[in-house]
Amino acid sequence: MHKESTTIMRNAADSPGFLHLLRLSDGADWLHMCIRHAETGTYLKNDAELNDLVVEAMIEEDTRSRLRVQGDGLMLLLKAMHLKGEEMARPEDMVSMRVWLDPTRVITTREADVDPILELGMRVKRGDGPATPGAFLCDLIHVHLDEVDEQLEMLEDAVDQIDSHLAGHQLELACPNMADSQARIAGFLRHLAPQRPVLEALASRSIPMLDQRDRIRLEDQLNRLLRFLESLQNLRERIDILNAQVTRIQDRKLNRSSYVLAAVATVFLPLNFITSLFGVNLPGLPFSDTPHGFWVLCALCASMAAVVLVLFRMRRGP
Repeated sequence: MHKESTTIMRNAADSPGFLHLLRLSDGADWLHMCIRHAETGTYLKNDAELNDLVVEAMIEEDTRSRLRVQGDGLMLLLKAMHLKGEEMARPEDMVSMRVWLDPTRVITTREADVDPILELGMRVKRGDGPATPGAFLCDLIHVHLDEVDEQLEMLEDAVDQIDSHLAGHQLELACPNMADSQARIAGFLRHLAPQRPVLEALASRSIPMLDQRDRIRLEDQLNRLLRFLESLQNLRERIDILNAQVTRIQDRKLNRSSYVLAAVATVFLPLNFITSLFGVNLPGLPFSDTPHGFWVLCALCASMAAVVLVLFRMRRGP
């Protein structure tokens, strides 16, 4: 049966979607194919004899992390980092890893290269890769979470830098970085949160091709993922606190500016009134022909001011 399966897997090299066929150290075959060719789905269904629902999930472009156990095999879909880089990645850089495993073979498909698959491919070619399909699954998840760990460290450094900018009241540096970090946190939570039930099922369910060591390793990776999710929630809360701090700093600056404007108005408004009063053109105004016309105007201004003050006092209440 294994020889027949190996022959079928090698025939995949004739398919346009073929990427590589490698051998794990225990003899299981690892076939990697591209879903951008229609022939890939045909091969998986007719030659590899995968269930049509499994094939549909393996070639679907937009997928959500999930697990499906069927007979002695399982299908796993996870979001992983697209390509490794030194700069902080964005959540939209995460693409799906599609994996089918059974006791004698591993089949993976991709729409774009993902780091964990490339990493495991290099290890297998060097001869220090996983020995069994179960070990392949554990190594794949381990490499995937290693890269998530690196991205979270960079994200934590970015939030620390925002905190430092706010401590120096450098809002022009803090605010753009804050919005960007907030978007990254939300994106990683959106992609990583659905992976929690997947790893919980892998660690708790009795799957024949996963031995005791594999289940222990999967439990460890589940604990890592839970820690990452807690860190992301903590970073989100820190961003909310920093946003509140920005609001307080802006309010203090606005209050300080308003105080300065009020002080200037308090100083110059009486001066403006006095200059306007002594510069008034009396001819044409009531009582302009009387010797006391100017003082009548002053009395009228004082009366109006008194009426306004009384009205303000009445509106304020007792």
